[in-house]
Amino acid sequence: MNKYGYPKDEYTDNGGWSPQLYIREARRMKGAYVMKQDNCVGKEVVPDGIGMAAYTMDSHNTQRFVHIKNGKRMVKNEGNVEEGGFPPYPISYRSLIPKQEDCSNLLVPVCLSATHIAYGSIRMEPVFMCLAQSSALAACEAIDRRIAVQQVDAARIRRSVELNPLSDGSRADIFIDNKDNIKITGDWTSAHPYGAYGPDALLNTSGKGSVRFIPEVPKEGAYRVFIYYPKMEKNANVTAYTIAGRGGLKKGVINKSDVHIEGQTSGEWVEVGTHTFAKGKSNYIEISAQGADGSVAADAVLMVPAEGK
Repeated sequence: MNKYGYPKDEYTDNGGWSPQLYIREARRMKGAYVMKQDNCVGKEVVPDGIGMAAYTMDSHNTQRFVHIKNGKRMVKNEGNVEEGGFPPYPISYRSLIPKQEDCSNLLVPVCLSATHIAYGSIRMEPVFMCLAQSSALAACEAIDRRIAVQQVDAARIRRSVELNPLSDGSRADIFIDNKDNIKITGDWTSAHPYGAYGPDALLNTSGKGSVRFIPEVPKEGAYRVFIYYPKMEKNANVTAYTIAGRGGLKKGVINKSDVHIEGQTSGEWVEVGTHTFAKGKSNYIEISAQGADGSVAADAVLMVPAEGK
């Protein structure tokens, strides 16, 4: 760093130095409800969720110290926490608002009411974006109805986000996990491969059977379909799929050699075309293990509305 100096093309108005520090965790509100570890791991599920979080409970080292044992010196980290392996969980609306006796017109989507360990999981930017949107909707409702934020109906906020996620009347994405509405034939087992979407995936090594993901489509229309593909050491060379929509059955395959993993995971969303689906539950996306020469994973399916269709 001393040799090259600060970046010449960044923060040019401040000598290459960022004018702002990233504060990972500081003071937080103690609100009407405190999110805690039991909420993160699913032992206690809040009834008034208005956003989801999905990240490991982690905390950085507090210090490094020299440990001496049998005359040998070793540098060790102290205070590191990394607890994961749990599925996405809801965040309580009450954790965004103060107690009634403290304040009636405040919503806090970032420095929300949470313990240190729970905040280590919640503190992700996408979660803050979701909580900020829910807070904005709650603020509008409180203003329009002239009520305290504690009187806002969290269920109405959640429905608004689910049905109109972009706040522009457009159709929402449809996501189906392997623990949602599925139909299984053959021998599939729940496994936890690195790269699985969520805490687990369904795996098949018998070369027989299928998993059918059944979406609930609120309105007929065209969707870009993505299948999540966790890349493992013994993946089958070809994974077959069938899509049933308004246009009938469309069959295809995902070639192991065509899947290129990017980022920190060992899995990737593979787009398998744009298809029109009828309203309701008559459609499906099916992953087949029939005749496969290795492991086949059935993990998750995502349907993204096609623009203008």
